[in-house]
Amino acid sequence: MLALQLLVNGILLGGLYVLVAQSLNLIFGVMGVVNLAHGAVIALAGLFTYWFTAHTGANPLLVLPIAGVAGALMGALGQRLLVEPVMRHGARSELLSLLVTFGLSYILIELALQLFGADFVSVPDLQSSWQLGSLAFGKALVVAGVFALVMSALLYAWLNHSMSGKTLLAAAQSPTGAISCGIDVALVRMTAFGIGVGLAAAAGVLVIIIQPVAPQTASDLTLLAFVIIALGGLGDYLGVAIAAVLLGITQSVAGYYLGGNAEYILPYVLLLVVMVARPGRFRRIR
Repeated sequence: MLALQLLVNGILLGGLYVLVAQSLNLIFGVMGVVNLAHGAVIALAGLFTYWFTAHTGANPLLVLPIAGVAGALMGALGQRLLVEPVMRHGARSELLSLLVTFGLSYILIELALQLFGADFVSVPDLQSSWQLGSLAFGKALVVAGVFALVMSALLYAWLNHSMSGKTLLAAAQSPTGAISCGIDVALVRMTAFGIGVGLAAAAGVLVIIIQPVAPQTASDLTLLAFVIIALGGLGDYLGVAIAAVLLGITQSVAGYYLGGNAEYILPYVLLLVVMVARPGRFRRIR
């Protein structure tokens, strides 16, 4: 029964990791841009959730659509004004976009510090557990994991089974071919960036339900997302989902048997192993 509980907890944690990583992976898959402001968006959305619920007493899940829509709009605007102009510089585009998103991450972190302070905060909702026989599952983890898995599944279904999603994938695979077919690649890139940032903001709402968040956690969240997409394959949506769930299960088991420190460093140990054993995983999937 213990094994079953650890397995379910790991899958739920991995479900949240899927959403955290896929929002970054979507932007990379379409634009070839590693958004270094990714973790800052998640942290800022989480801190806003804390502020909103503390001042209104509302359920934190009510913030999900607010954060998602606001994040998507800000992401689309930021892409058009800040990222898109540097995408026109050929081989220098990826380096320039890294510098832009790096600077943006520090602006967002400083904004979060000014608005919410430097303390770690959490949302006190859903602190009890659901009992299933001898098993106990934390409500916060179950709710966050299920919501994240559903949103990730909807993203995957949209990308693979809708005309707009297939258009986005086509533009990612061959921008030149997409342009020749009449696809507005600039609009596709703005859409992908907006959706990616919106999903990151939604992930932030769910993250603060299960763990404390502060502005300085932004870099850890960016690194976690990068570790997962590196393990699953850059631009490989299904591979990243599998990697996220397997990482969640592994962390659940390691945290129980080896303690919290082992659980924390495990993703980075796995990253080093993959870098040495299978460096080809770091090539962009097309």
